[in-house]
Amino acid sequence: MGQSKITLKKHTKSTNIMGALVIRENNLTMVTRPNCNIPVMNNYGYGIYYNDCRFLSGYVLKINGKRMTEILSSDQNNYESTIYLTNPDFYDREGNMVSKETLSIIRNVVIPGCVVETITMNNFNEFTVAIDLTLELAADFNDIFTVRGMTEVADGSLMPVSYDGKTLILSYQGRDGHRRSTKARFYPEPTTVNEGLCTFSLDLKPRFSQEIVISISVEDAPPEGGHDKPPSAGIDKMLERIESSYMKVADHTRNFLTDNSLFNRVLLRSMLDLRMMHMSKDGDTFYSAGVPWYDTLFGRDSIISAIQVLPYHTDVVKGTLRLLARYQGKAWDDWQDEQPGRILHELRVGEKANLNMIPQTPYYGSVDATPLFLILMADYVDWTGDIGLFNELIPNVDAALAWIDNSDLAGNGFLSYAARSKSGLYNQGWKDSWDAVMHSDGSLARSPIALAEVQGYVYMAKMRIADLYEKIDRKDDANRLRSEAADLKKRFNESFWIDEKGFFAMAIDPGGKCDVISSNPAQCLWSGIVDKKYARQVADRMFEPDMFTGWGIRTLSTKEVRYNPLGYHIGTVWPHDNSIIACGLYKYGYNDRFSELFTAMYEAASAYTLFRLPELFGGFDRGKHNVPIKYPVACSPQAWSSGTIPHMLMASLGFRPDALNHRLTLVDPYLPSWLNLVNIINLRVGDSFIDLIFQRRITGTLVDVVKKSGDIKVLVEY
Repeated sequence: MGQSKITLKKHTKSTNIMGALVIRENNLTMVTRPNCNIPVMNNYGYGIYYNDCRFLSGYVLKINGKRMTEILSSDQNNYESTIYLTNPDFYDREGNMVSKETLSIIRNVVIPGCVVETITMNNFNEFTVAIDLTLELAADFNDIFTVRGMTEVADGSLMPVSYDGKTLILSYQGRDGHRRSTKARFYPEPTTVNEGLCTFSLDLKPRFSQEIVISISVEDAPPEGGHDKPPSAGIDKMLERIESSYMKVADHTRNFLTDNSLFNRVLLRSMLDLRMMHMSKDGDTFYSAGVPWYDTLFGRDSIISAIQVLPYHTDVVKGTLRLLARYQGKAWDDWQDEQPGRILHELRVGEKANLNMIPQTPYYGSVDATPLFLILMADYVDWTGDIGLFNELIPNVDAALAWIDNSDLAGNGFLSYAARSKSGLYNQGWKDSWDAVMHSDGSLARSPIALAEVQGYVYMAKMRIADLYEKIDRKDDANRLRSEAADLKKRFNESFWIDEKGFFAMAIDPGGKCDVISSNPAQCLWSGIVDKKYARQVADRMFEPDMFTGWGIRTLSTKEVRYNPLGYHIGTVWPHDNSIIACGLYKYGYNDRFSELFTAMYEAASAYTLFRLPELFGGFDRGKHNVPIKYPVACSPQAWSSGTIPHMLMASLGFRPDALNHRLTLVDPYLPSWLNLVNIINLRVGDSFIDLIFQRRITGTLVDVVKKSGDIKVLVEY
């Protein structure tokens, strides 16, 4: 399919969410300014979101018509934000001059199935201050695709704001028949309510504290009856459950302790953020991709996040595999780019999805989710020994392999893609923006396109599934897959290598090799498809100044025509990309380069607020800046960015699990200079548990098997 059929759109309409406070639980998310306000009619992406809809687009607190001064704000607990404010100079209702910084206003927001804010006010004056505290609420009920500027509004009907003396109701009758409502209750009740403007006329006595509590619930009622809203078992009970789950994550993360206290905090932040990205559908839990733009099931993102943290948590992996298998493509549908055996790209449930205005119902336009699904399946069995799940999903595995073999669209023996949907993605690898794949003259690649890293995924998937087929006595299929993988590896190294550049092409399209220097081929080290005679060149090329910023590896070389340090996929740094490359560097034995990249990502995370790596950041040189330059509309948190540091740590320890054979092999463990000791307690392989201590010495990294329980053999190979 030619490129002219695809509408090329900007990444997002929203202009800036840097510094936003983000709290989330399951499928309910609140994104605000640091002062906890949501500007009315904002185009920044602030709001309360549920089911791909912005249920609140305005939430502004003022005191006597004036904005308050923010002192401190924090969303470090992920389900709770706390904001300290104080007053500017103003005259109160009685005409008294109230000097600045004599009132304290604390906003505390939690999200236990609804949004609950407690506003606590303290008066430090020697006199009573008569204030009018106003809270303005507004809701546009825009679909997330409208907020992102990717499609027009759906033109449903906003209903008149109503208030019955107890509950303020903002509602919307969608064209899809769904009635979406936002309901706010106040304790105490406002003095006056005018549309969405609520006024609390208060007399703050000196040295006394006064509270206002606001509870905001959302509801998505389909036309067939019933309703869909966040689960709630009472605010206190829900909070207890949420707090308990986070405590369990923190306790479990302490089973992976190092002698570097700062690194321990970075690792803990990663794991807490991954807990924040938990989402459930049909009883299966998975990692939602990112907040706020990608807060749903994404095949590629959810799979890679699961791969990154499999040694830490296996339950989410099982749910991810089952859910993706359930949605696996069954028919040919050009609108959704669905094909039998294909793993989905994105699943949406908002108004535009219900109206079929967008193809994400689900949309299948991902060339790499299918081989990655197979890799995750194999990784899961290696760690858990759960061959039962593999047997359960064998029809899905077979279908995925068949889709791969049937998707050589160019007839050159490589898995390639071409969008069939008129509203689909033109580029269908992880770099899926319209300008992500190009030639060195700046011309964009034409479909069908075969990406370098995708061939690596296919190679890895076939090798790994072959091992599993062998376990269930499908030896002929196992041998066939290994033969196909070996042939693919040979052809890849012959076809993608560019002698004059000493590097692999980013892709191959009908015009030949996309001969730019990019990060894509470096991911091929992780899969093992790179011939050893080329591997060192690939590794070293990523650390030339045009590719390595000091904070990480760029997506595209600074020497390329289309390079832009703030271009979504054409010069920025993506943490997950770096984690995959790092694991490949380690696999090929380039410990020096691995350590350099691990250090860069760790230091980048340390430089961010809360030690949270965002979706991506600017590709500017580190030497000119003390912190990574932010990308204005990056999701933060983003699941696979949160998985970056845990992924790199596990790679450095050299784990090669084989739960089916009751064996754990540690291959050449290597700690960077800033880690002298890693103490792991209760590492689970199958039904066995192992305690390990890794210590860095001048001669290398030593491993001590402290304790074992169960039938497990631990081997160390140097």
